[in-house]
Amino acid sequence: MQTLVAILYFFSLSGLIFFGLHRLKISWGYLSWKRKGKVLPRRADRVRGASICIQCPIYNEPAMIAGLLEAVTLIEWDEGNLEIQILDDSTDETSSIVEKWLQAHPERSGNCHHIRRENRNGYKAGALAIGTAQSKSDFFAIFDVDFRPNKDFLNKMMPLFVHDRIGLVQARWGFENRSNGFLTRVQSLFLDAHFIVEQTARFAGGLFFNFNGTAGIWRRVTLEDAGGWTADSVTEDLDLSYRAQLKGWDFVYDTDVVVLSELPESIVAFKSQQRRWTKGGIQVMRKLLFQVLSSEFSGKIKREAFFHLTVGFVHFFLVLFSVTLVPYLFFFGVVPEGAFAVAHPLVVLFAGGSTVTFYIMGQFFRSGRWRDVVLWLLLAPLVLSFGLAMSLTCLGAVIEGLFSSGGEFVRTPKGKGKRNLSSLFQGGVAQPVFVVLALFESFLGFVLIGAACYYATLELFPIALMLAIKD
Repeated sequence: MQTLVAILYFFSLSGLIFFGLHRLKISWGYLSWKRKGKVLPRRADRVRGASICIQCPIYNEPAMIAGLLEAVTLIEWDEGNLEIQILDDSTDETSSIVEKWLQAHPERSGNCHHIRRENRNGYKAGALAIGTAQSKSDFFAIFDVDFRPNKDFLNKMMPLFVHDRIGLVQARWGFENRSNGFLTRVQSLFLDAHFIVEQTARFAGGLFFNFNGTAGIWRRVTLEDAGGWTADSVTEDLDLSYRAQLKGWDFVYDTDVVVLSELPESIVAFKSQQRRWTKGGIQVMRKLLFQVLSSEFSGKIKREAFFHLTVGFVHFFLVLFSVTLVPYLFFFGVVPEGAFAVAHPLVVLFAGGSTVTFYIMGQFFRSGRWRDVVLWLLLAPLVLSFGLAMSLTCLGAVIEGLFSSGGEFVRTPKGKGKRNLSSLFQGGVAQPVFVVLALFESFLGFVLIGAACYYATLELFPIALMLAIKD
């Protein structure tokens, strides 16, 4: 039993190091780009007179819809070349709010089209496909309901289409409510690292990266060439991004154009969002990874695509680490002997340290303040434990993504929206998996807190504190 525990424990650490090395590679790629200080080329003459359709897919968002309409109807572009589609699948009072707003603002709603469907076939992807078919525009800018673009968004982003093979330009997400509580602060920590470090590094390195579902602009011919919006993944944005880049289209990412949005403010809503993103990533991996690896693209593109599309499997190693940690401490003690006395702390430090470095870089290059670095270094154990707490939910999403295609697009409520626990079990063939994992999550919590109490009685307070935080 001791040997099995040791093997599984160090196997979990090996997996975390594997993905940690990739995080360091991405971080280095970002720093290399930052040192060069390149400025993105822009050519306004290339897009002068282009027709643009702003698409706003919405579903049951009565608290957020007015703010979206206020923002998108102020966006500036050539008169007569801009239309706005409100792609409304709502079943509540949201639709009537839209109608009343449009009627109350005739001076701003003349180019708005409120599009309703009889059903939600294809969910967000289906709504976007219907809207695209009903428009003759050359470009499509997409905004989710909680996003608030500035009025110069198009004037800043459209000139990035400097040649005809650029199919997408993507802006960075910002977060209006990042300071509302610990949950939103941790989410912004995670997402800032993605948008500031990861997306920039991929773009700067000539690697595949993805449209983030909102705050970006698609070229119409790119959408059509890639096969359009499909609903066989719950992350239709990632799916379409890879299909388009496999067709040879180039993408541009501008980290300096920021569109503010809102983060979910309840843990259940956050888990629901993470579940969808993880499940969808695995679905896209099943669908497209082999095509990428067997394509004629360079080895560096294939390697990065592999890490990008398989990152969901890190949750397996996180769960395995959580499960084997207490048995490992029980069998081998809190202070390893021999070579382990040096190797073990170094391995654990690297497995966690690479992730902490990645996240802290995002905060530093967002704010430029060293105090943010110090703060998050002090909170690093809590942040890592938060990631461990999410890993069981995401592991269930990995399992579901491996054995299902598509699924219900479960929206993430914003604006202090509430969601009950049943949202984690909606729209998937693997509902029993999440029930089992929820029960196991509770059991593991009891084990960790029990172990924390045990080591506290032995006056091993650092170990007790570590286990309590992980719980």
